[in-house]
Amino acid sequence: MAEKHSEQHIIASYEVDNKQILRPTALLDWMQEAAGRNADTLGFGYDDLIGTSTTWVLSRTHVSFFRYPKWRDEVCLKTWHKGAHRLFYLRDFTLEDAAGERLAAATTSWVVIDVNTHRLVTSRNPELAESVEKCIKEDAIAEPADKVSVPAGVEPRLIGTHKVAWSDVDYVGHANNVKYLVWALDAIDAAGLYEGCELRDVVINYDAEVRKEQEVELYCTVAEEGVCYIQGKVGGRAHFSMKLTFCKQ
Repeated sequence: MAEKHSEQHIIASYEVDNKQILRPTALLDWMQEAAGRNADTLGFGYDDLIGTSTTWVLSRTHVSFFRYPKWRDEVCLKTWHKGAHRLFYLRDFTLEDAAGERLAAATTSWVVIDVNTHRLVTSRNPELAESVEKCIKEDAIAEPADKVSVPAGVEPRLIGTHKVAWSDVDYVGHANNVKYLVWALDAIDAAGLYEGCELRDVVINYDAEVRKEQEVELYCTVAEEGVCYIQGKVGGRAHFSMKLTFCKQ
């Protein structure tokens, strides 16, 4: 039977904000690495797939934060592969404090693409989809991450731009997915939105890659109190969309 993958972290100074609480993006960084390590252990990591000219691509993320840990706190990140749902393969996460209390929960949706054609591999791999040796049918968040649909009838507001730089680009040659949330939160802060609030829920759809030197325009749509939608556009085309929910601290 499959077992959950666990990693201990002691929160470092560079992973917290000016209030000494964990940055949401630090958790997404941890999730990315833990997913890769667990996939390696289960036999379907980067090196396993690249041998067949395929690779994993993150398509959607949903993270809920219940309580933020602080600088120097010891926490435990757990992750597990859940199998297939439609065209996606699902992976869930929990973040717990030293006493085992849940601090955050997440679900992610992944696809496999052909690295030569950049096309989706639509044939389901039974080993990845159904194997009891690799899948754990337990939900951190019950429903798979939603498609983000920006509400109609509200004019989006341009709140920032970001030119993709060397520090944004990862080992596959395009902007790392965590950077999208970094840019969004920087733009929200610069625009003076949600001051004194904490990010409690984030849903991100990754629609297209963003490469070095491209300029990303960040559009914000506010349709209800405490909730905003951010789209990152390059040349007028949305490359990512997110729904962010904030609450007063």
